[in-house]
Amino acid sequence: MITKTLVMKDDIMFKAFFSKTGNEKFLKDFLNAILGKEIKIQKVIHDARLEQLAREQKYGVLDLDVELESGEIINIEMQMNNHNNMEKRTTFYAGKKISEQLGPKAKYSDLKKIIVISILNYSFINLPEYVTKTVRVADKHRKYEINNDVTYYYIELEKFRNQNPDMTQPINQWLAFIDMERGDLLEMAEKENKLIKEAKENYNVLTGDAEVKRLAEVRLMSHLEEQAALETARDRGMEQGLEEGKKQGLEQGKKQGLEQGKKEGLEQGKKEGLEQGKKEITLKIAKKMKEQKIDLETISKTTGLTVKEIEAL
Repeated sequence: MITKTLVMKDDIMFKAFFSKTGNEKFLKDFLNAILGKEIKIQKVIHDARLEQLAREQKYGVLDLDVELESGEIINIEMQMNNHNNMEKRTTFYAGKKISEQLGPKAKYSDLKKIIVISILNYSFINLPEYVTKTVRVADKHRKYEINNDVTYYYIELEKFRNQNPDMTQPINQWLAFIDMERGDLLEMAEKENKLIKEAKENYNVLTGDAEVKRLAEVRLMSHLEEQAALETARDRGMEQGLEEGKKQGLEQGKKQGLEQGKKEGLEQGKKEGLEQGKKEITLKIAKKMKEQKIDLETISKTTGLTVKEIEAL
């Protein structure tokens, strides 16, 4: 059974699956399908700090780095929610991968090409295609390509699942596996590609791995804590006097709510009831964990609430 916290689109699961030693063949076939050519993987950059990243990285920004024998460096990111900053985010990723190569004696001619692959669980580009590759061209000579040391691929899963894709195409087979929203597409993918069937079996084993489950729960807990803190900060800011914030526009969302809440509300809120605030956050976390169908004993151990308190939410 596929759980909400252990689907392939979860960045913990995505990274755990494709960076797992022995799963290089799945990663290779997936990248072949996206790039439209046969590639050879030099190395997958394994990050031993996965748990630390699970706690520190926010909003689904755990990524996967792959170096090809041909020299290109591929950065793959799974993005679940739209924060309206995808172009700037991917530009930053590419710049970071370029700057990481520049040591004291590095030459510009030695810089490796960068490929950024962003897999998005939402629609991003106002075009019908769900796989978009960028190409830079000269303004007055559109067939003349220039400055293409960085290539971006944007893959929009929402568009994919809402169409009737050709399941004989490898890219669609892998997207059906990663998306896992439509059983009919996944079933066709398994029939067309033996590697997809093997990948699903490997995925099923991985979902039972205690360490991966624990990391997914750490990731979920981190996300819920942040969401609850943002909501509480906004609520307190409004309660304690965000009149100035209202004038400037509360519609600016979480960021302004948090900032104004801290500046104008949290100090008074701390004095009037820090414990009450902690309790509110804990209840919100427990409620959301319950909605994620995490068992009550785990929620109780995580939050400190009794099972009866959790049942009453």
